[in-house]
Amino acid sequence: MSAEPDQATLDMILDVFTQEQQAELIERFGERGFAIWRDAPDRLRLADPAVVGVVTGACGDTISIALAIDGEAIVQTDFDTDGCASSCIAAATAAALARGKTLDEAVDITEQAVVAAVGRFPDDDRHCAYLAAAAVREAVHRWMLQGGGSTLGTGTAVARAAKA
Repeated sequence: MSAEPDQATLDMILDVFTQEQQAELIERFGERGFAIWRDAPDRLRLADPAVVGVVTGACGDTISIALAIDGEAIVQTDFDTDGCASSCIAAATAAALARGKTLDEAVDITEQAVVAAVGRFPDDDRHCAYLAAAAVREAVHRWMLQGGGSTLGTGTAVARAAKA
């Protein structure tokens, strides 16, 4: 008799783990925050962003916000993070907040705006919302330093990322 679990047992364990993780994320971030986290891997990716802002926090998390810019308008955004669920939710939210805004409007995106857009955000992880907003401001700052409007990328959107 084998001591190794069969596939059905492994699948059941994975299902229980997934349900527990989902319940924990909903408790911490609410339904909206959970949906942002769940949908993040399936976002539209930018193949050639005009500019990218990158910020690393004292916690070690790095958030990158990529912008496609047409004139003074941010027409598409993308993000990456090597951090936790809070970093992912904050980065996705900051990128979404920047999309469709002018460059002047985007620099006004704050930690509070990110938290408000999510609806519920743990106090001990608010620094992630700050980092995400700072990454948007850094991208706009880089765009301005590079002379804005030069041929810095088309911001071409490509395929959605594969779900893990």
